[in-house]
Amino acid sequence: MFRIAVIVANKSEDIEVITPVDIWRRAGFFVRIISVEKKKNLILNRGTRIVCDDVIINENLSKYNGIYLPGGEGYKNFNDVDAPKLISFLKHNAKNKKITYMAACAATQVYGCLEMLEGVKATCYPGCEASFKKSYVNKPVVADKNFITANGPSAMIEFALTVVKKCLNEKIAKEIAVHMLYKGKF
Repeated sequence: MFRIAVIVANKSEDIEVITPVDIWRRAGFFVRIISVEKKKNLILNRGTRIVCDDVIINENLSKYNGIYLPGGEGYKNFNDVDAPKLISFLKHNAKNKKITYMAACAATQVYGCLEMLEGVKATCYPGCEASFKKSYVNKPVVADKNFITANGPSAMIEFALTVVKKCLNEKIAKEIAVHMLYKGKF
């Protein structure tokens, strides 16, 4: 079973947390929402209140096949000071091709700043590509090697279905799209 750790903070982008989690659970993925804060109860960027499954200090990130970082202002908390366990894990596993690294919007910068995107095509919110400018692609969703990135909230269905397609199979991604009445690409 494909296991995804969705890493969130106060002010993470609502759609970028909720939409992928919904679609990945429809696909049968094991998905845990993990707070980098010291508490499970968080308030997302637009005021949605969520209760995370756990806090990062209690989690073993190595048991996941996928690490997902949503954007919004909360991505700023994915750093050495606020989330040392996350950053240490990413640094230690940067070259691990068995892990699928996912990010949306401004959060793609985290992988860029850790130099994980060298030679990998990726996208992000316009204006946030400085840390990986040579690898930047101006598209809503980019899947390259073991990275899948999205440029913002409007790309979340395409992004989540792309993850299902790449990490499970295209047939299930298409079935989910049909059931959701989604007519876009992925």
